[in-house]
Amino acid sequence: MIRQQLKNFITTLSFMTRLAPPRMVEPDELAATVAWMPLTGAVMGFIICIPFALGLLGTHPDIQAWLAVGASIYITRGLHFDGISDITDGAGPYPNPERFWKIVKDSRCGVFGVMALILSVGGQFLLFKEILAAQAYGTLIWVFMVGRLGNASMCLAGRKFSRPGQGSLFMAGATFKSVGTAFLITFIFGLLLTEIKVQFLAYILCALCILFLYRLAEKVRGANGDFLGAALVLCETAAALSYCLITS
Repeated sequence: MIRQQLKNFITTLSFMTRLAPPRMVEPDELAATVAWMPLTGAVMGFIICIPFALGLLGTHPDIQAWLAVGASIYITRGLHFDGISDITDGAGPYPNPERFWKIVKDSRCGVFGVMALILSVGGQFLLFKEILAAQAYGTLIWVFMVGRLGNASMCLAGRKFSRPGQGSLFMAGATFKSVGTAFLITFIFGLLLTEIKVQFLAYILCALCILFLYRLAEKVRGANGDFLGAALVLCETAAALSYCLITS
């Protein structure tokens, strides 16, 4: 049992980051990754934060934040930012289902996608700067966990709208049990890494982000992997914003 769960975690780490060697997996193996998504965020956050906790650029939180955002994009191959860019491009005009999916499938990035990338990357830079200036390294690790909890939650919320593709393989593994496990992992780590008030506000804001994407999926009659990536970026940003709102 433990060996199988470890294998599921390594599969999650392999697909969602560069931190484990890529390998071929079966659809049921991808479906089993949902519960472990937040834990990959913990590993990633720990790797990103360790140099700063040891004093790297300690008097320059702005540079630390720039490096943290860049490291996040590199480690995840930018998959999630690609998702929010595609979704925003499709939803920028009136989200007519046929037009929406035609735009989403286009590999080119339009003006709405560019604006989404500027706002999300720039927003995370500013929020991470505040977190790092306060040396709240545990909170930043937890922020990456919340983003992956958002991904898992969108897998469940979007399951009935699932369209063919890789995203559907993750959605197939989203159950109340697997997402509940992902939440429990995030919550327990949160008790150790950040303030309880930050946790509660973050979960409220993340729920609103998931609701927004759920309503969009209803309008366009479908959800795919881009929705999962968008959920991750929005929930990461919401968690970081929650810290800044509570501590301001």
